[in-house]
Amino acid sequence: MAKGLNLTYRMKLFVLARIRNIRLLNFLDNVYHLTCLPFGFLSYVVHKLMGRPYFGVWLGTSQGNPFRHKYMGKSIAYLVAEREKKGLPASQSDFWVLEIGAYAGASAIQWGQALKKQNIANPFVFSVDPWEGYFDLEKNHRLRYRMMNHALATGTILELFKWNVHAAGISEICEPVIGTAESVLPRFVKNTFDVIYIDGNHDYEAVKKDIRTVLPLLKDGGLLCGDDLEAQLGDVDEDYLRNNLDTDMAVDPKTGIAFHPGVALAVGEFFKRNIPCYEGYWVVQKNGAEFEDVTLE
Repeated sequence: MAKGLNLTYRMKLFVLARIRNIRLLNFLDNVYHLTCLPFGFLSYVVHKLMGRPYFGVWLGTSQGNPFRHKYMGKSIAYLVAEREKKGLPASQSDFWVLEIGAYAGASAIQWGQALKKQNIANPFVFSVDPWEGYFDLEKNHRLRYRMMNHALATGTILELFKWNVHAAGISEICEPVIGTAESVLPRFVKNTFDVIYIDGNHDYEAVKKDIRTVLPLLKDGGLLCGDDLEAQLGDVDEDYLRNNLDTDMAVDPKTGIAFHPGVALAVGEFFKRNIPCYEGYWVVQKNGAEFEDVTLE
């Protein structure tokens, strides 16, 4: 599964490096999905029959950059190593991860497996997602968005999330929490989480709200991280960015990079600087009222 995803994503990067017209990119993406859907459905059925997690073109579940996954694991290892230096071995530690945005469970599986790899005494992943369609289809025309909205609205993705985390062997340490971050996070105690990961709605206002909503829940010394920061605010044409905040993806005319304008603006405005970013995965460490850079390489 991972190799197939990586090959698909390498092809995507190859195309993105050569085509900068967003309309053409959207057209090619639609053609790709129409062509591959029958094979995607067959792969989905085979994975289900074999008891394996499924992430692919069917139901739009081949989300995000698969090359970010190693940095999620490195984030856990980074904190575990810091604790061990202070005389707190993983085998005696609690370690809780909160993720905002879960969809079919790709990131939940990465967090869960990384926690298990470190032999942490009490690991847990809370996956917060309303599992409802959220794309404005009048502004985001790709077939992928229509499939995702429909699959979310019918409950198919929530059921696939549960299947995937079970098939990956982490269901006992992963709990889906149904609802928006704003509605469900007040249930949690402050200073509870070691890692908080933001990968929900890419809309500017949504990302900005998610960052501010989760801050009280993050332990001092914990990691605040997220996905889809392909380009940072200081590196792109800001006027173009602000004029395209109503689209999920855009291509920056300054650099030719395909990026999420809402994520770039919300993260850039909050931190007021470029922050550590690995394959679109951004991460900083809380130190009192400030956030420090984290080196994972």
